Amino acid sequence: MNDIAHKQATREAVSAKFRSHKRLICKTEPLYPQGAEREYQRLTDAYMRLLNQTLKAHLPEIKAVARHEKEAKARHDDTSDLMAVVNRAFTDMGVEMEQKADSFGLRQKIERMANLTRKLTVQEWKKAVKATLGIDILDDYYLGEFYRESMQTWVDKNVDLISTVPKDSLGKMKQIVTEGYMNGRTTTAIIKDIQQAYGVDKRRARLWARDQLAKLNGDLAKKQQQDAGVEEYIWSTSGDSRVRLGHSRLNRKRFRWNTPPVVDAKTGRRCHPGEDYECRCVALPVFDIDTIDIPFTEKGGG
Repeated sequence: MNDIAHKQATREAVSAKFRSHKRLICKTEPLYPQGAEREYQRLTDAYMRLLNQTLKAHLPEIKAVARHEKEAKARHDDTSDLMAVVNRAFTDMGVEMEQKADSFGLRQKIERMANLTRKLTVQEWKKAVKATLGIDILDDYYLGEFYRESMQTWVDKNVDLISTVPKDSLGKMKQIVTEGYMNGRTTTAIIKDIQQAYGVDKRRARLWARDQLAKLNGDLAKKQQQDAGVEEYIWSTSGDSRVRLGHSRLNRKRFRWNTPPVVDAKTGRRCHPGEDYECRCVALPVFDIDTIDIPFTEKGGG
């Protein structure tokens, strides 16, 4: 069936739902994939634990040499060993982290996250189409090539983002140790600073996971709707205290996919749902009888 014939078949299959209306707003609220977000944050926590394990294995060596250096200073002996030990320890930690990262299989796990998000997003889209238009989308339509480029780009970016966190952390921690001992800080204070730095970077990885998951969900939803001939959507927030003011002002308003709305009046920044930082908003499709084109199964007509 050619494109023109397929569009006509789609219109005929859903015409009863539109009745005398030209446009039809989605009758369900697509759910944000909270489960996938939690899974991704668990993944980043597990990856950051590799760094924590590596630190715990090497800190006793640094502590021991620091105590030796302190005693040597008190005796006015040579104290040149500490920085050599610190440099060697952090070099070894870097090598160990690379080995652990290879065994962890970060790319494979992130690919599974992308596929889980795709699956959940497709489920919500199928429910929306069924509830609003009364047709069933072909089961295998969104497999294979449909999302391939978007998902590959997302996976590549996320592997790079998450894998750089421990590397950056080690660099910052080495600086904390080096500057701390040079400035005469106690070993206890330095270790506390290292632990705080680890906590900050662990939270940063979790925030990245939340942000990137939202972006993937928004991108897949946009591709689904545009592929189906949907040109407009209703902005819908999650309705909780985390919704920022700029997004709250857009709630329940209609926008076009080719013109993202302003989400920040001060900067003029424009975004669709899911594109802004940590945005959990979703787009409710507005179906148009003249542009609709959905790959449906004949059993779902009417």
